[in-house]
Amino acid sequence: MTRHHPGTAAVATGNKYEIIGADVPDETLFKGDLLVASLSELPRSVNPIYYYDDTGSLLFERLCNEETYYLFRTERGILAEYAKTIAGITGPVSLIELGSGNAEKTTLLIDAYAGSHGLTSYAAVDINRSILERAAENILSVSSDLNFLGIVGTYQTGLAEIKSLVGPKLLFCLGSTIGNMHDDELDNLLLSARSALAPGDYFLVGIDLDKETKILEAAYNNQTAILTNLCVLEHLNWRFGADFDLFQFRHVAFHNKSLYRMESHLEAMQDQVININKLEFSFQIKKGELIRTEIMRKVEINAFSEMLGGYGFRQVEYWTDPGKRYAVILFKLRES
Repeated sequence: MTRHHPGTAAVATGNKYEIIGADVPDETLFKGDLLVASLSELPRSVNPIYYYDDTGSLLFERLCNEETYYLFRTERGILAEYAKTIAGITGPVSLIELGSGNAEKTTLLIDAYAGSHGLTSYAAVDINRSILERAAENILSVSSDLNFLGIVGTYQTGLAEIKSLVGPKLLFCLGSTIGNMHDDELDNLLLSARSALAPGDYFLVGIDLDKETKILEAAYNNQTAILTNLCVLEHLNWRFGADFDLFQFRHVAFHNKSLYRMESHLEAMQDQVININKLEFSFQIKKGELIRTEIMRKVEINAFSEMLGGYGFRQVEYWTDPGKRYAVILFKLRES
């Protein structure tokens, strides 16, 4: 993986790593005006970015170990079985990941590419420098043939940065991250991805599949999911000086079959007035009223591939678990 402009930061060599970019300011990520707008309109909603603080990150790691929450284990199993197949299809490429997390699943791909093609270049985009540092440490401790580049930024700014990387690429987005995006967010991501890649480059997506309601609702109604959802209110309390009483809300998650998605909400247990002091905003919420905190798309493979086809991505192959609960889909950017 090389750059067009040698004056900018270069990718590390010799099993070292480099991280470029500045941490994304909180005011860029946690926009008070957007929060006020989403809580003012009906139905009310909160951006799922408020899941992501220290407590939320710890709870998500715990959620991945819940017996009913199959997504993490299932995707990892698919990659463990088919990573070498994916490497064989694409040939040597630079690997670029949107959101690295703890990089546990990423190492499966890196090992497959290093084993098949030798020295491999890997770039990760994340909003948090410390996350990238931990990912580099974890990956380099188990993967010897690797150059690591961390790019601090949003997905859009990170994708703009990788335009300067030379050579064939595999961009990947795991963990059903795409499934949590609303239509406008997904549109922005796919347009940015198409702009960042060259014709013939690859795009690998992990996505949850639509299935029986009881399986889906069990995944999002276990004890850890309940705590994770309620902690959104705690995040709003400490960040914006809000006065949400967590004991006056209850977790509600259900399968919205008509929209092919799961939805997580917080339901008010009584009429109450909420004050968000740092934003100088108050609103009244009635008993039984819902605040939506997250959507989780559950797709049908052909429909999902057709949708990405509208952005110039052609489905190459897909892989599922034996129960056909989850899919990892490989796309290729078509010639213009």
